[in-house]
Amino acid sequence: MADPVTTSIQGLEVHLQKVFGDPRGMLAEMVQGGTGNPVVQEHGIGNIYSSIATGTHIARAAHFHFKNHEIFFTLTGTALWLFHDFREGSPTFGQNAGLVLGFDAPTMPVHHPVYTLDQKQMARIIVPAGVYHAYWPLTEEKVVTVAVASEPHNDADYDRRTIKTVPGFLDILAQYGMDVAKQP
Repeated sequence: MADPVTTSIQGLEVHLQKVFGDPRGMLAEMVQGGTGNPVVQEHGIGNIYSSIATGTHIARAAHFHFKNHEIFFTLTGTALWLFHDFREGSPTFGQNAGLVLGFDAPTMPVHHPVYTLDQKQMARIIVPAGVYHAYWPLTEEKVVTVAVASEPHNDADYDRRTIKTVPGFLDILAQYGMDVAKQP
């Protein structure tokens, strides 16, 4: 497995996966080695689900977990993903990170690293407990993500504070031309 791409938040990892393609389409590996993959072995699998965003520039996810670790893959659409470290005692406490992920590279100016399938890049994002995460579709196409979670769904494991209370997020969204007044 290749070394992860560095982010400004400790434990928030981006692993670039193998992507193969020909004129008929492409195949993108998600978790090479399956349950034998060290990332999966470290935290286990308690749930596999899909999150689908259907509204342009409207946040989806927008929470952090107290216990659950998640691994995300963005399969369709193009989305801005933002992260904030709420882990007290973390060396990166209070820091933000951002990525643009999906199928097609955006045509608009972006301010974060871009990893898209059309560029033969599949990003596996590892989000540790305590790291706030949300994503916003940048185009009209639905954004479909797949997630592998370390824990079964548990409403008590969520901190669902609003986007407006996450330091720096509104400023970042404004850079992308999003109406910050419409954010939850």
